[in-house]
Amino acid sequence: MKKRMCMMLALLMVGSLAACGNSQTDAGKDEAKKENSSEKTKISFALWDEVQKPVFDEIVEKFETENPDIDVELQLTPWSQYWTKLDAAMGSDSAADVFWMNTYLPKYAEAGVLEPLDEYIEKDKINMDDYVSVVKDAYNYNDVQYCMPKGMDTVQVFYNKGIFEKYGVEEPQAGWTWEDMKGLAGQLKSKIEEAGSDEYPILMELDPQPSFFNFINQSGGYVLSDDMKKAGFDQEGTIKAYTDMVSLMDENLMPGSEVLSDTKGTDLFLSQKGAILFMGSWKTAVIDEASFAEQVGTIAMPAKESGNQSVIGGLGYAVNSSSKNKDAAWKLVKYLAGEESNKMQAEAKIDVPALISAQQYYKAEHVDVNVIFDVAETGFPFPTSSSVAEWLPTVNEISAKIFAKELTPEEGCKQMQEATQSALDSES
Repeated sequence: MKKRMCMMLALLMVGSLAACGNSQTDAGKDEAKKENSSEKTKISFALWDEVQKPVFDEIVEKFETENPDIDVELQLTPWSQYWTKLDAAMGSDSAADVFWMNTYLPKYAEAGVLEPLDEYIEKDKINMDDYVSVVKDAYNYNDVQYCMPKGMDTVQVFYNKGIFEKYGVEEPQAGWTWEDMKGLAGQLKSKIEEAGSDEYPILMELDPQPSFFNFINQSGGYVLSDDMKKAGFDQEGTIKAYTDMVSLMDENLMPGSEVLSDTKGTDLFLSQKGAILFMGSWKTAVIDEASFAEQVGTIAMPAKESGNQSVIGGLGYAVNSSSKNKDAAWKLVKYLAGEESNKMQAEAKIDVPALISAQQYYKAEHVDVNVIFDVAETGFPFPTSSSVAEWLPTVNEISAKIFAKELTPEEGCKQMQEATQSALDSES
């Protein structure tokens, strides 16, 4: 009996010791996990588009898998608050390590809050010629590359083949001109009126990139001089661009601002209330999902006096110059601007890649996307300067008054010239 009791006690002691041993082992593992976690480099990445965020969640997850020593926090801030938050965070050195940048680049570059990327690019032997030149150059300020390109936006014409067929009017042809467009629109207008119908021959959105900034350049004018020191709203071509847009409204070839300020041109087009739509590539996915998408044609904009070149926009990835983990931030930027990330964005149709090799992955079921890439070859960058946040809202406000007939093109352009030039002069 004593022997049996001793054996049981011995077994209990062994079990207790084993349990203690396991407990210590588990504690050691937990401690190791903590140590491993604490060893990870933590960085943050800020963006503003909730539609794109789910794709970037996946992209970041893949990045972390390939870089297990880096932990990325994705920060989504709505556009309406993004720049205010960024300005405040920069002032307190609490901004994200990596963040989206757009045409406001000069302001932040001059403020010294963007990390120059040239040394990183050179060290990792990245060939910047692999990117669409206009987008690449848009993020090169004073011969310094401050961002890696993300995507690109171009402007072209989408048209409803069904409406042209319905009224027996010939579809737009490659190489068409502004006068050709007005001729086709005039034919449509007459036949629409005869039928007692309500479609519009031409639609556009009265914003800089999808409409008037293109026409200013195409008419021989300019918004800013190449050195960004002179405003060009006093140029004959600039005034003509606004005059031509107002003429489309006066001739009832396009709805007036009372309609287009209430309902977006793209929404009217999607409701099959318009034959021709001037619109950016960022609406391609939406148009491709329309019920009549098989009847949508795409073509470069009609040529005006100086051509049919498109304003090209697009975002970039910037590194915070105050980041405490610049090497990790650069690794993320390099990945975001690389093939795998661009492929995922293209296949999800959230952006047209600025990385040329990844453009093959951007496809649409019905809409011809090749026009987007053709248009990019002759495009020009969205006009910007370090005071763009000051003068651009004023340009938009005065342009709206021109389209609403509150100001003549001459009066409006004079006001825009004064306001923009004043902002440019204050930069130096």
